[in-house]
Amino acid sequence: MFEDYATTPVPQHKTVGGIGIGMINGGLAFAVPGLITGLELGTALGFEQSLYAFLLGGLILSVLGTVTGLVGMHNRFASCMTMKFVFGSFGANLISLLFVVALLGWYGVNIDLFSDVAQQLSVKLFGSAPSILALEIALGIIITLTTIWGFKLIERVSTLFVPLLALILVYLLMQSVNYQSTTTDPTVATASIGFGEAVSVVVGSFIVSVVLMPDFTRFARTSSDTAISSFLPFLGLSSFVYIVSAFAGLVVHDDDVLQVMLMLGLGGVAFFLLIVSSWVTNVVNLYSAALGLNAMFTRWKEWKIIAVAGVLGTIFASFNLLDRFTDFLFGLSVVFTPVAAIYVVDFFLIRCKRHYQLAELSETRAINLAALFAWVLAITAALLSNHGYISVTGIEACDALLVTVPAYWLLRAYLFKPAQSFQ
Repeated sequence: MFEDYATTPVPQHKTVGGIGIGMINGGLAFAVPGLITGLELGTALGFEQSLYAFLLGGLILSVLGTVTGLVGMHNRFASCMTMKFVFGSFGANLISLLFVVALLGWYGVNIDLFSDVAQQLSVKLFGSAPSILALEIALGIIITLTTIWGFKLIERVSTLFVPLLALILVYLLMQSVNYQSTTTDPTVATASIGFGEAVSVVVGSFIVSVVLMPDFTRFARTSSDTAISSFLPFLGLSSFVYIVSAFAGLVVHDDDVLQVMLMLGLGGVAFFLLIVSSWVTNVVNLYSAALGLNAMFTRWKEWKIIAVAGVLGTIFASFNLLDRFTDFLFGLSVVFTPVAAIYVVDFFLIRCKRHYQLAELSETRAINLAALFAWVLAITAALLSNHGYISVTGIEACDALLVTVPAYWLLRAYLFKPAQSFQ
């Protein structure tokens, strides 16, 4: 019942269409962190500049997500298994551990947001509320049980609720437009963040999902389904969420998500949005985190790993990453964008689309030094770009990509050649 092909290829008869897969990441866009991203960038840049940042960041994510997704579609392996072929067993475990930490960080952010905002809303609407701990434990149990049932249930839940969440955002937009009519120049802001950094923040908001696209596109039937599953959530749905939330925040002159919703008359609706989006989002986060742990602890049953990850994610809620939310997103873009570029170059340029085979793992080196060096070089370049020392594009995530692709290809092709011929 619980078999979800964590360490083996997905059979062709288990594949699905691109819209259903796209709705999974689309559900992430409607979560409260997505609203906060739009609010904070809108407040920092103003509506016009933030609009450009949302669209450019979404386009970068969509293109990169399509390419990483194609790796999963062709090979039918989860991302954690793909990284074993590319980074070596030890290197992949290191990368997987970083991903698990990032995903559990997202899980903690959502649990923390849910418990805090739900308690405030409950007091405002009903006069009383459960304790923070009770709310976190209750949501954690529901999310963990849902995740145990695997990909199929996640796809169905996302497909059901994403249209409802989209309707709520449309209502938020309508309320914002009506509210705007009583104000003057609501979309102007004093820039407190650079445009390039803002684009990197948008990229960082979904870069973990982009790098982990094979977790979902291994179930995609065709290349077209893979492209749909990437452009639908990253350029379409997420940009819509960011634009609406940025406009709403600028209209009411506030970047607190709860206050914006209440001022625009979304009391009960906000409560529904909070519960459903936190549930759908954290199911996806927990699912991918469990796949990463499963690659490191292959002897454990999948449902046991999910249960452990659920407990760890609830603990992460106490770290309060919301205090430096945009810094958290920027850090994700810098660290994980090169990872995606490395395994894309490995599959399409080094291997020339020759599929990964499980038998290769016994011959693969413990660590791929070319991948490690290219990764470190890309992170260094992005940080230097952020501090104004060197920059090609002015967008840190793009500078990281420009360094990663040639660096890995040259290192792998000439200094650290593959141990096998991939035939």
